[in-house]
Amino acid sequence: MNPLKTIGLSLPIPAPSPAMISLSVAFEEIKEDSRKLMKQITLALIGLLAVACTAHAQEKSLAEDPFALEQTRHQSTSERPWAGKTPKEVQAWARTNLHRKLIGKEIDAASHPEWDWFRKSGLGLFLHWGPPSVAPNNGDAWAMVWSQAKANAKRKMMLPEEMFAVAETWNPEKYDPDKWMAAAAEAGFGYAVLTSRHHDGYCLWPSEHGTWDTGDHMNGRDLIKDYVGASRKHGLRVGLYYSGPNWHFDYKNREFMHPPSKNFRMNYQHEKVDTSAKLTPLMASSGPAEKEQSEGQVRELMTNYGPIDMMWWDGNSIMTPQELAKLQPNIFVARGLIATPEGMHHGESENVKVTNEAGWWWELCIKSENSFTPNWHYGVQCETNHWDTNKLLTELVRCRSLGGNLLVNIPPRGNGEMMDWYYEVCDEMAGWMKHSREAVVDVDLDAPLPTLDKTQNFTTKRGNIFYSLPNDQGVVFIRDVQRPASVTSLRTGESIDFEYRDGSLRIVLPEALRTELPDMVKIVFRE
Repeated sequence: MNPLKTIGLSLPIPAPSPAMISLSVAFEEIKEDSRKLMKQITLALIGLLAVACTAHAQEKSLAEDPFALEQTRHQSTSERPWAGKTPKEVQAWARTNLHRKLIGKEIDAASHPEWDWFRKSGLGLFLHWGPPSVAPNNGDAWAMVWSQAKANAKRKMMLPEEMFAVAETWNPEKYDPDKWMAAAAEAGFGYAVLTSRHHDGYCLWPSEHGTWDTGDHMNGRDLIKDYVGASRKHGLRVGLYYSGPNWHFDYKNREFMHPPSKNFRMNYQHEKVDTSAKLTPLMASSGPAEKEQSEGQVRELMTNYGPIDMMWWDGNSIMTPQELAKLQPNIFVARGLIATPEGMHHGESENVKVTNEAGWWWELCIKSENSFTPNWHYGVQCETNHWDTNKLLTELVRCRSLGGNLLVNIPPRGNGEMMDWYYEVCDEMAGWMKHSREAVVDVDLDAPLPTLDKTQNFTTKRGNIFYSLPNDQGVVFIRDVQRPASVTSLRTGESIDFEYRDGSLRIVLPEALRTELPDMVKIVFRE
């Protein structure tokens, strides 16, 4: 209605302008687009609902079919850089992508039967012991090395002379390596490695080379002799650790900072000095005199104590394997010939799997602690922050299932005693070894191995026999295998039911057969 007519006026209604027409058209287009968008949203929601229903149905189906559920769970989604590659190709990949401590050298095992013991035994005891073990030290020679990260974290750092002073009075009155080794042998350790000289430079024997040893500070007491004798008595192979760097030698002219800085250097008093200062880098030799002293000490170790089975260098090597072999024809050189990942930051399963596929021998050296400390030598934290028996044995099974050895560090107290928990763990390990030793000793170590390829369970192998560690739910699942001839509990020998389908095997360890230690399942395949 025209409102003007109500008051007696009559005016023409103007025609719509082009702008109004455009606005009207635009409004209609928006309405049409909105209808289309709502239609698309509706269809999408219907699609999502259908997917959700399908997923729910699949989930329900999997829940009703535990075998299919395990099959889904065990699909490998991580990168497998070893898959489909030759050992040479894996080596090339490893050299580019892995830490240098995961790189080894090819060893012709057939040409070195004298080294069979190393791979067969699989378990070594690492013994960091020396002046850094004694209070008030901080559990490692590295405590005397300054770093900005330590300063920021307010971690304890000692001046070198504070640590060196300990050796003036140190004389471990309760040193009893015979007791150490008796327990280790029962527990299944095949060898031990003692720090004959760590980075602090102190020698645990009366050396004729230098004055920083038990000959000058312990009335000639020979701690190495007692250790070697105890190891041999109890059937353990004898290993010696020796640090190439010697931070005591000419220490007033050595740098005590790591990592180095471009802006300053740090002297032995932890004073910042100019970068032009002539200080020997932390991990380097100060010159010919130091090198001559170190070579003389190594010759003593190689000639004064009878057969030495293993040399474990740290920092750098004083002699080549060939030079050592002239003194000890059968000696096995760990760091230098094999990969020696250090701690779990190097030793993750995917890393050492690559090392094994590359054809390199390897040994994981690791501290027996649950949460990080700087302690390779003894510190009070070691008394409570330590692995239990299950953790140690599980780690052993893991390493063996991936083709390597475990060298676990359990440091003696400064007075020469081993911690109480060490003997408790050794007793429990001895019991486990009575029934499950065959799962970890003298197993196959050459690639390919089933762990991470056929199964996510840690699984060792000997010929046509698998030894699998069930997961937390007691389940073992292995792909791409033939139907087994038998499945038993390695601990009891009892038969265990299994399901075999489409080349895959699923085993559930009954609750009645589970313990607090690794319950290995023995799977025998037809030859």
